[in-house]
Amino acid sequence: MLYVTDTVALLGHLEKRRKLGKQAQKILDEADQGRHTIALSGITLMEVLYLSERGRIAVGLGTLGDWLAQSRNYIVVPVGFDVIVATATIDDIPELHDRVIAGTAAWLDVAILTKDADMVASRHVRTIWR
Repeated sequence: MLYVTDTVALLGHLEKRRKLGKQAQKILDEADQGRHTIALSGITLMEVLYLSERGRIAVGLGTLGDWLAQSRNYIVVPVGFDVIVATATIDDIPELHDRVIAGTAAWLDVAILTKDADMVASRHVRTIWR
């Protein structure tokens, strides 16, 4: 199966310091075993860059790039025109980065691994966490 992950879930999985929901952790672990594919919005890479430059996370963009290069089950979805059009339809997620991640999931028609309250409450996307 294909899923989108938000930045918090991705970092929790990579850093092993943040507790993830059981379902989200299971899906990410199974992706590591080749059983699922996890899509990362291009905006997630920008968030990793921003957070790492400010010393707020341990994973830097280089580390993430190396990890992605070694993984067949994690893909990056560019924030292209189709994703932006899908994002424009989402009117109930106020934070732009989260809205683009949701737009990516809507464009792919898949669920998002997230606990973000706005995404969970959105009528435009499906979420998985617990």
